[in-house]
Amino acid sequence: AVRSDGDVRYMRSVWKRGDTKEKASRDITGLHMDVTEVAIAEQQQAKAREHIEAIAKNVPGVLAELSWESKGEWEIVYISDKCEELWGVTSVDLASNPTFLLRMQRQEQIELAVAAIERSIETGKQQVFRAPMCARDSSRLCIDFRVQAISPHDGPARVFCLFTDVTNEVFALREAERQSELAHRAQKNESIGQLTGGVAHDFNNILAVVLGNFELLRDNVSSEGLINLIDDGIEACERGAGLTRSLLAFARKSRLEPVRLDLNEVARQAQNWMRRALPESVEVEVSLLAGLWPVDLDSASMESALLNLILNARDAMDGIGKLTIETANVRIDQAYLDHRDETLFPGRYVMLAVSDTGSGMDRDTQRKIFEPFFSTKPTGQGSGVGLSMVQGFVKQSGGTIQVYSELGFGTTFKLYFPVSAKDAQDNPVEPEAEPESRTTNARILLVEDDENVRKVLMATLRIHGYQVVAENSGDAALKRFRLEQDFDLVITDIVMPGSLQGTHLAKELRQLRPDLGFIFLSGYASEATVHGNGLRPEDVRLMKPVRRTELLDAVARKLTLMVEK
Repeated sequence: AVRSDGDVRYMRSVWKRGDTKEKASRDITGLHMDVTEVAIAEQQQAKAREHIEAIAKNVPGVLAELSWESKGEWEIVYISDKCEELWGVTSVDLASNPTFLLRMQRQEQIELAVAAIERSIETGKQQVFRAPMCARDSSRLCIDFRVQAISPHDGPARVFCLFTDVTNEVFALREAERQSELAHRAQKNESIGQLTGGVAHDFNNILAVVLGNFELLRDNVSSEGLINLIDDGIEACERGAGLTRSLLAFARKSRLEPVRLDLNEVARQAQNWMRRALPESVEVEVSLLAGLWPVDLDSASMESALLNLILNARDAMDGIGKLTIETANVRIDQAYLDHRDETLFPGRYVMLAVSDTGSGMDRDTQRKIFEPFFSTKPTGQGSGVGLSMVQGFVKQSGGTIQVYSELGFGTTFKLYFPVSAKDAQDNPVEPEAEPESRTTNARILLVEDDENVRKVLMATLRIHGYQVVAENSGDAALKRFRLEQDFDLVITDIVMPGSLQGTHLAKELRQLRPDLGFIFLSGYASEATVHGNGLRPEDVRLMKPVRRTELLDAVARKLTLMVEK
């Protein structure tokens, strides 16, 4: 309505007709209310919401406002539409069911968020923390959570939240730290290697003079007592020469004389002297691949490296356990190298693995084992250069060495050597065939504790059409499966932290779904993990590193067999 002075007012009119007799006059009562202030407030609220929506679209995260009375009594007043982009849950879903997002999170993360909100309500100050969160598709995100609460004198608190996805930033930071650590380690090893190589070279010259003079003296001395002293000196010189060879091997400056070798034959010969180096309480098993490709290696250095690994395995088992030596032909492709810090060329390699069932190593120890003079043995029982020497020999021979270990389960050292140059020329490596594109609705439960391996496997499977849900332990996988049992296949690592190993997880899941298919992954030598651990003949087992084509073919083959049954 417009007043006589031109002012526009908003009116609300209510009319009521009175009861009258037929054909008689009717009474109509009207009530007119000025609601201008209410209408203007509603318009301002709508404009404010449009303004918030515009801001929310340009904020790199999700904005939310909560009405908070207590830990168990709260509701979402507003949440921006970016929640669907971040978590895969729409704002409509969250508004109707605020606890939907909480059911996807771990209890410890929920407790962190609640504690931050309570602190902000109590102090009136902004609270910030960073924590992992799960999206609807089970992918793991790293989220920065900022919360600011306003507490009125009466009524619930108003809590304003900002969730920012910093997953890529965290990954980039970790990668930068890792590269910096690698560069520092390489620089340190190079410096120590140069120093060690120089000292070993000079020491060899000194030993040559001492040894030569001892031998000259021995030819001109007739006293048996003096001859014994000279022989002791010669023996000490020979031990010193052996030490300098080890130092030069670490520095990658030892004099190698490569010859064409069959590592199966090296392993067979090792069996002859292993019994003298190992107590009877250590069981030895050898699994050698027929048709092993030849390699070009220095025979003495190879035997020394194998001896070093065997003695380390003996000490790790404290004289009781099982030692396994295994050989295999391996093709290393570029996809594998892209996720490793290896200066290798794609191609064919021969693997020699030494596994033990000893105490295993934690991650921190694994990172240090190849550092010179690092040793877990008591003082006086190890120089700390043995594994450094092995690594130096392998690297100088054009190969690489990998270690897999879990506390309480044991350790595997894998040595990879390029095939013999002549054999490589006669049989050039064919490029890896591109996996056939597959489109399927199959759901796969992936269980792998190594984050980097888990990401690579997830990406590979999803790119080729599979729906993948990933967990980092057998315990978490069992919990997930009890909630969702519509999986077609389980791909699981055998050795993982927690109470459920891969084979134990399979036993639990098969009680719930006897028809469920399994593919097992392992970084350990085959014989060290297969015997007596409950794997079935129909189970597929892949040895890390797993090539993309090998993984996809195994998945397709397993799913096909399950459908045929």
